[in-house]
Amino acid sequence: MKLLPRSLGGQLAALMLGGFLVGSLFGTIGLWSRAGALHPIAREHALSRTLTAYRLAEQQPAANTRWLDTFNTQVAQLWIDTTPSPISMGERELELAAALRERLAASAVAVRIPCRPDAGRPALQVAGSELECLEIDLALGDGRWLHTRQTLPVQSLWRESWQLLRFSLLMGIPPVLILMYLFVNRILRPTTALTEAAERMSRGERLEPLHVQGPDEIREIAVAFNEMHERITRFVDERTRMLAAISHDLRTPLTSLVLQAAMLPESEERTEMLRTLEEVRLMVDETLRFATANARAEASEPVDLARLLRELCDRHIALGRQVSLHAPAALTYRCRPMAMRRGLGNLIENAVTYGGATRVSLENAGDEGVLVVIQDSGPGIPEDMMERVFEPFFQLDAARNRDASSSVGLGLAIARDCIQAHGGSISLRNADEGGLAVRVVLPQA
Repeated sequence: MKLLPRSLGGQLAALMLGGFLVGSLFGTIGLWSRAGALHPIAREHALSRTLTAYRLAEQQPAANTRWLDTFNTQVAQLWIDTTPSPISMGERELELAAALRERLAASAVAVRIPCRPDAGRPALQVAGSELECLEIDLALGDGRWLHTRQTLPVQSLWRESWQLLRFSLLMGIPPVLILMYLFVNRILRPTTALTEAAERMSRGERLEPLHVQGPDEIREIAVAFNEMHERITRFVDERTRMLAAISHDLRTPLTSLVLQAAMLPESEERTEMLRTLEEVRLMVDETLRFATANARAEASEPVDLARLLRELCDRHIALGRQVSLHAPAALTYRCRPMAMRRGLGNLIENAVTYGGATRVSLENAGDEGVLVVIQDSGPGIPEDMMERVFEPFFQLDAARNRDASSSVGLGLAIARDCIQAHGGSISLRNADEGGLAVRVVLPQA
């Protein structure tokens, strides 16, 4: 099972969301440790109310306690008496007591959470688990005690977590998405160009050097690709020039030999000599064309394969050969037109020449690609020769080689070279009903 999408953008988006979830989890853990603590704003308000009441109690006459009514509400009760408060506090109470001592000079401070039960006082409004009763007792200078009870909200784990998560999602994701889009676009632009260049190079096209851009790693790949393409192009050009020079150098003595042989008296030896010289000339010409096939700077373009095959078949039909085509009305495929025409033309020529009646079919096989099948009605070929027939200059004799006078054994080699240059594959098999079937699969362009 795939946990992450395959695309870079999808993986970054998944990692970003995962980071937010992990961050929220850590935030929740942090809030968990503070669950049940008094809300900081309410805590500060309660301390301020207590301090104000303490200062007023110190200034007012002992007999005047009516001013306390202004502080009493459903969530707060204040009163003064002479009952001392036992000072026994826990960690939270000691923290609040220390905060009070920093702000006033009370001789004794007592804090309790929750409040002590006291039947003599009206109950405060404490409802639910998100409210807590805070009791603070302060010793006044005349021996009296100021008692306060206040209901305060406590921090809610789930509410705080949801607020944190909502804030993170609403305020954090949009800018991160924008930055991620810019970052991914900066990475994918050169990688897309590199992918397209590699695809075009696999089809034998000549390329301009890639523009070096993007992160350092992508720039290094682009530089390495440019160097590789430059070396391969230089090698192919040098090979082509060398073969062209060899072909040119061979044509002059061959022409001289042909002229000298033609001047000889008519004889069987003269005929054999001329035939041998013609085979050598054909071999030189075909070898040169085979070597320069990939060196041609032919650009890829959309081609109607159905029309191309129809033209190839019509050419043989016009010569009286039995060729049939089963293809859709149109099937557009991006390829190098001349190379594709030559490769498929060689296959059809081979089938018609050595196999007689030929059936050609074309179909779009979906994800598998474009499928071309060329099947003849000949005797087929031995299974152990299925691969060897693609070797340059290899020729089968007997039934499938009835007329080899115009062939030097490069037809299938050139065809496979043209098909593979487009990223396709070619395979042979002997059909059950007889004859040889050539299966060509071209990848989706």
